[in-house]
Amino acid sequence: MTDANDVPQFQATPPPSPRGLRWLPLAVAALVIVILLVVAVVTQQAPATSPASPPDTPPQAAAPTSALPAASIDQALADLERAAQAAPDDPHAHFQLGNAYIERQRFDQAVAAYQRALQLAPDNVDALTNLGVAYYQMGRLAEAAAQFEAALKREPQDAALHYLLGAAHLQQGDLVGARQEMEAARELDPNLPEVYFGLGMLDKLQGNREGAIAHFEHFLEIGPGQDPRAKDEAERLLRELKQSEE
Repeated sequence: MTDANDVPQFQATPPPSPRGLRWLPLAVAALVIVILLVVAVVTQQAPATSPASPPDTPPQAAAPTSALPAASIDQALADLERAAQAAPDDPHAHFQLGNAYIERQRFDQAVAAYQRALQLAPDNVDALTNLGVAYYQMGRLAEAAAQFEAALKREPQDAALHYLLGAAHLQQGDLVGARQEMEAARELDPNLPEVYFGLGMLDKLQGNREGAIAHFEHFLEIGPGQDPRAKDEAERLLRELKQSEE
């Protein structure tokens, strides 16, 4: 197992569109490489897009991006805060408020909103998932993994949830646990592109050059997933891997 102390904390991008997948930058310091990992966030806000971190740079806090102007986002957040105050026992209102807080990278407030939603609806898988994502973005990885595990107990066939848990394991330095979850995600959804990027990174980290090449090539073959910039990163890693055999 890789020492978790060798895996630095990171900052992540805002949440994506409904039941979507989001790439997040992680870095393994000892290898000076950028790992792009997918995170699923359930939200019913307007779709948002955000870039992955540039290759070979330390993970940086990404500025919030959205299809809406910042003033519109702020107004929407104010409306959701009023709605939650007006309906304190409505789990959906608190869930939506948590999503809005993540959009503005106000993670502490997002955690509080999701926790309130879960007090009112303890089996809400969407709230469990997004609470895990908020923790993940804050670098509270053990708490993130616990939320993903709780969500998986309720939806064990959700491939994205397995990938999320694998991402948390990988950031903690548990490559064995990360592979187990990513393989489970692939078995459940063999067409999920991000799984092959993750498996390629695991192979690269564990010295399996041929496996890494195969996974990155398959990732490029079936498509770049939600963030097309991942294609550039996969192509760069492939060039590195192929040059290393020359």
